[in-house]
Amino acid sequence: MHRAHHKADTMTTTGHITKAHRDINGERGLNDFPTIIVDVVGVGAGVFDRLAELGLPVAAYNGGEAPFDKERFVNARAEDYWNLRELFENGEIDIDELDDKLAAQLGSIKWTVDSRGRIKIESKEDMRKRGMPSPDRADTVAIAFSRRGSAAPINVESHTPAKALLEI
Repeated sequence: MHRAHHKADTMTTTGHITKAHRDINGERGLNDFPTIIVDVVGVGAGVFDRLAELGLPVAAYNGGEAPFDKERFVNARAEDYWNLRELFENGEIDIDELDDKLAAQLGSIKWTVDSRGRIKIESKEDMRKRGMPSPDRADTVAIAFSRRGSAAPINVESHTPAKALLEI
């Protein structure tokens, strides 16, 4: 599930997440609400803190943290985007043909290698310098399919076990 509340204050955003949690848990035949993953860099930290205080199932995400494979990737963001790329290449996931914005964002992100040969994904700041907008939808998908926050695969149909993502 993706909820973007870029213009809302942190408490309003937290309220939207709390409502979604309550609404999804109220659906018959579904298990508990999936883990909410919040990008904690910047204002997301306050949202994360309040959700945790409320006792909701929340996990922090920070793309700048160390990757699982430190020899191959510069940071978690690079690893998560590379993982997403491999899922697409292997035919394990596909983009809804109606989501042109997501497809454009995924296609606009560049990658390089550093002097140690590790994969590095273009930063949002470098994208802005090229006149590109922030890849919010692409980040959402990369984070949702990452192994951070929950090692379980996404199962959108049953919510078992799965992750919901808030991209702030």
